[in-house]
Parts: sequence; C-alpha cells; structure tokens
Amino acid sequence: MRARTVVIGAALAGCLLCGLAPAGASAARHYEQVSPSDKGQGDIIGDGLTTVASRAGDAAAFASHALFGDTLGSGAAGQSQYVARRGADGWTTHAITPTSRPDAVQTFFVPTLVQIYSDDLRTAIVWAYDLPAVTGDAPLRNNIYAEDTTTRALVPITVSQLDQPSVFDFLSITTWGISADARHVSFVTPTQFLPGAAPGVPNVYQWDNGVLSLAGVLPDGTVPDAGSDLVPALYRSAMSADATRLVFTASSQYGPSQLFMRVDGSRTVWISQPELSDATQDGSNQSGATLQAVTPDGHTVFFTTDAGLVDGDVNGSTDLYRYTDSPDPSGPGNLTMISHDGGLDGAEIMGMSDDGQRVYYHTTAGQVFVWDHGTTRLITGGVQFPGNFTDGLGVMASEPGLARVTPDGRDLAFALGSPSVTDVLGNVTNGHREMYLYSLESGRLQCVSCPSGPATADVAIQPDVTSDSPQPINAGFRPRFLSDRGNVFFSTAEALVPEDRNGVSDTYEYDPGTGSVRLVSTGTGSDPTEFADASASGDDVFLLTRQRLASSDHDDLVDVYDAREGSSLPAPPPPGPAPCVEDACQGSPTASPPNKTFGSATFDQSDAGASRAAGLAVRRHLTVRGAAASLRVKLSAAGALTWRGTGLRPGSIKRGRGGTYRVIVRLTRVARAKLRRSGSYTTVVHLTFVAAGGDEVKRTTRITFTAVRKGR
Repeated sequence: MRARTVVIGAALAGCLLCGLAPAGASAARHYEQVSPSDKGQGDIIGDGLTTVASRAGDAAAFASHALFGDTLGSGAAGQSQYVARRGADGWTTHAITPTSRPDAVQTFFVPTLVQIYSDDLRTAIVWAYDLPAVTGDAPLRNNIYAEDTTTRALVPITVSQLDQPSVFDFLSITTWGISADARHVSFVTPTQFLPGAAPGVPNVYQWDNGVLSLAGVLPDGTVPDAGSDLVPALYRSAMSADATRLVFTASSQYGPSQLFMRVDGSRTVWISQPELSDATQDGSNQSGATLQAVTPDGHTVFFTTDAGLVDGDVNGSTDLYRYTDSPDPSGPGNLTMISHDGGLDGAEIMGMSDDGQRVYYHTTAGQVFVWDHGTTRLITGGVQFPGNFTDGLGVMASEPGLARVTPDGRDLAFALGSPSVTDVLGNVTNGHREMYLYSLESGRLQCVSCPSGPATADVAIQPDVTSDSPQPINAGFRPRFLSDRGNVFFSTAEALVPEDRNGVSDTYEYDPGTGSVRLVSTGTGSDPTEFADASASGDDVFLLTRQRLASSDHDDLVDVYDAREGSSLPAPPPPGPAPCVEDACQGSPTASPPNKTFGSATFDQSDAGASRAAGLAVRRHLTVRGAAASLRVKLSAAGALTWRGTGLRPGSIKRGRGGTYRVIVRLTRVARAKLRRSGSYTTVVHLTFVAAGGDEVKRTTRITFTAVRKGR
C-alpha cells in the first residue's frame, strides 16, 4: 500500500509499523500498529470500554476472543486480556489473563476478570476463583489479586486473618478506591477480615502492597456498629493517587450517611462536620451527605447535603460544599459553601481542577455553573439530565461519563444530546449528541463537532467497530477525550473537513490553539476508525479499526492503532510473505465444488474506470446454495487480493501474475445459523486488490446464500 508507507525524511524511512497521517490531520502524527499482526485470526474487541491507554501513552490494554502470543488463560465468555507496550524496538504484546482452576467452570459466577489497571498499566487488579498459581488466597473462593503485567506475578489482596470469605464475596467486579500505581486498594466486605472489624456488617479495608488494615474507623478511634462503605462503588478516586487518603461513608453517632476521610492509615477526619458559630449545634449531623468528587491528592472533597453546615447556609435545601483538609480538621475553615440557592438535590459535579480551586457542576434545573476561586459563573442553561447513569455528565457517572475538565480547570468538554431540533447554542443538531468545549479564559461555550449544516450523526467517545457480546468492560474506566492542554477527541460519521470522504465514522481532534477541527483517522476507506482512549498529553490517540494504517497490517481484522505525535518507531526487520488465510492456504481448487455446497458465477468485464495497474473485475450480484460460494475474480496484474464482509470469514490470496482465479467465500458460524433459520442470508463482500506496484482498487459484490433442501 504505497500511499501509507512512511517516507518522511531519513529518520522515518522504512518504518513498517507506521503509516502516514491523512491530509487534514496533524502533520506531525503517524500511525503505529499497537496490536500484533498475528492475532490468531480474530478481531481485537472493538466496541465498548475495552481498550485502555496508559497515562503516558506508551502502553495499551485490550481484549480478544482469539488466543495468540503467550496466552495462558481466558476470562469471561472466553475473552483474554493483553497489554501492549512501546519499547525501543516497537510495540510488544503480552497476554495477562492468568490460568484459572480447571474446575472453575463448575462453580457459581466465577469468570476471571482483569479489568482495572494502574495509570501506567504495569499493575492490574484481577477478580478470580482460587487461582492455582497463587498461595495464600482463600481456597475454593473468589479472591482479588494484584498482577504485575510484565512478569504476570500475582499477589492476593483479599487475605483474611479471621473468617474465610463466603461464596458470595467478590462475585462481581466492583471498583473501589485504587491508587495510581494500583498497589493500594480499598474494598468492602461483610466478612470479618480483621479482629477489629464490626461483625456481620460491611467494613472498609485498605490493602497497601501486602499489608491489610481496617480503614472504616471513626475519628474517635471506634468502629461504627452499622459498618462502613465506599459509595459509589465505581469511583476509583475515593483513594488519593498516593494512597495516603481514603474517603468512606458511615452512619454512627455522628449522624446518618456521613463522609469521613482516613488519613495515612492513622487518623480519621469528619468531612461533613458542621462548622457553626453556635457550639450547641455543632454536634451530630442528622442530614446525610453525598460524595461528589475528590481531588487527585485527596486534600479536597466536594459533596452535597441538605444540612446547614455553615452559618450562611439558611436556605433549607441541598447545596454543594467543598472540604479542604487542614492540620486542624476539627477547627473552623475547612468547609466552603459553593452554591447558595439550594435546589441541588441530584446535582452532579462535572469536574474540577486538581487543586480544587475550580469546579464545574450541573444542577437539576439544567444549568451548568463554574465556581472559580470563590466566584460563580453561569455557563449555560437547558442541559437536561440524561436518561441513564452511564450517560451522565457527573464525575461519579463513570463508564464512561460524558464530561471532562483539564487539570488546571480552565477547560470543560462534554458530550450532550438535545431533546429538540436545536441545541443550547442554536445549532441544528436534530437531537444528535454533539461535543462541546467551554473555555474559562474566553468565557465561550462552543460546539466543536457540529457540521456546517443540520447534524445527521452522533459523536461518540467509545468505539463501536465490532458487535461483541458480552463486552469485557473495564469498570470505572473514563476515556481521556480531553487532553491536559485542552485538545478534544471524538468519533463521528459527519464529514467535518473536505478530506473526510468515506461516509463512515472517523476520529477527529479539535485544537483550541488553532480553533479548528482535523482528522486523526484517514477519512477514506469503507471501514470506520473510532476513538478509544488517549494519553494525558494528547500526543497519543488510540484508535480501533479494520483499516490497514501501517504496512505491518496484513489482514482486515480489527486492530488497535496509536495516532502518535512526533517521530516514529525505528524500522523493524523486513517482514516475510503475508500468511495465507483459510482457503488460500490450500492453493487453487482443481475441480469445481458440488452445487449443493457452493454456488458459482462469472464476473463482468473489467470496469472502464479501473486502473490498468490494479484492475479487478467483479460481478455485482449472485445467488448460491449452501454456506459457501466459489467466486471467479479477474486480476489485471500480480498482487494480493483480500475479502471480508458481515457474516463472512475474511480471506486473502497472493498471485504472481494477472489472470482469472477462484476464491472461496464462506459464512461464519453465526451467519450459518441465521441461514438455517431463515432459509437465506444476503451480505456484501468487500474485495481489495493491491497490485505489486502498490496501487489499490476496491470492489464489492452482493451474495445471497440460500439453504440447501434435503434430498438435493
């Protein structure tokens, strides 16, 4: 594929893992194939929250049903997890799903789940049933483990010093507080793991790289009789990045559903403690508090409550508060009342700066505000709450959550659909979801994904290039679609630049520095290329696609790519011949197959518009009996032909000269089942011929498969 070979100066020449970025994309970006060329003839799972990038962009985790490389085990529904890492010689992939017990399939709800990672992807948290390679875990029970994704060494986290976990403990994956390196984990269980825990009720525990402690301890050193909890369970930032602080909830003599923070494993502060000048009212808080967000260092906590915790809160309604830790947490001055009008019952924080001095929040009245160092500003109104939790704009609405804020709090990006024809800015969106960006510096809210005319498609921040079920969703995962410097990434089928000509979903980047949108993917080809995740800097944008964006990609299976800023990888050794696929390994058939199994057809003469260097003749439609078709193709020159289609097994052949050749197109197992049920199955075959000289031509043909009647 001549157009995608890297030839950008001597430093980039010959890089086989890389490809050129398209015209209209950042001139400094190039494509690197992250997933391996040999994927066991299976797709990388390309839908849902299945692909995670490291914060630095030098690693990516993904999943596949196929087994390849150094795979040892498989998890839920036969899915295996992999981590690819960029090194001096390019990207290297290792399987990380551990080998499970041979009899684990006979137990109750015990898939092996590897779905939470450290920021650098060097540690994974694993849910599994009594892994045979680990000692010290609970036998014949579900356990939680920490795995080194480089060595695959496993350490048990849920090791009880008192009672053995019940068969119902840790049945499903739940994200509690986790440090940035995932070497510190908090979890909740009603099983009494330590002697000091309250019996028969949930308790919050903290595991610090092999040391287990009880975290659900009140400021006076007692353990609440009703237990403690981490709410919500999908918010990993309840623990600070360095693990020195952990926020939890408890009901006790301090009041129902109060917020507390365990600090350094040695003391606890009461976050939702009233700071009233009337000391007689500075006792128990009889109104509960709802956690909204915690800054990465754990020093600042945002929450809502209908209790009047400071003298100025006299509205008797729900308000947003900020708690800032201090050397004297029992004294006044730790609480700041953010909102003053009440009416925030059910409101949500969209994001905040890392220092907690700026916070964006969405009210139940549909208004979006920013609080900036004590000053509140209305950004927009008319932003309705979504119909489900996962599409929410709040920080707690992980998986994936549709709002992000830069670490300095200067930019807010969020994806939003409109219940009417026009959006909050008057753009004709026809109800489609669009991407918006607010700049605190300019005070401007703009739609960065809206086309010049009426919208016809939604934006997306998670890929949908395969139809996998069930998806190995990474719990609590929030893709980085806003970089630290304010660049925004999203996928859409709208053609936002002239270079986007394919009519399918592509990945875009909005650059606030230039005020323009540009392609990250090619904008060409018949297959979508969709956003999965990005590095914190935005220099690495991870894509999922069937398109061959690098010369190392020899098939039409789904791959993970990194659209990367800067210089490319060093050139690897030249690859050998592309491997044959399925029937191509058998050579050309010597006899026509029987009619009860295969159909046959002749092809039209070569199209007038076809290139002489890469001509491919194809008939527009044919009908066959059975689950396979024998097609005759006419190639104008030596080269490689590949084919794929919905419900079809992909295949390829290489021929040393032009001529007429036969290819066998077969239905997949799922498509064969549909054929048996309905009696017919129609699909489109996409054929791509790449001549030896590098020119490429594509054709399609429609095939209708009909069921074979008995006796024929």
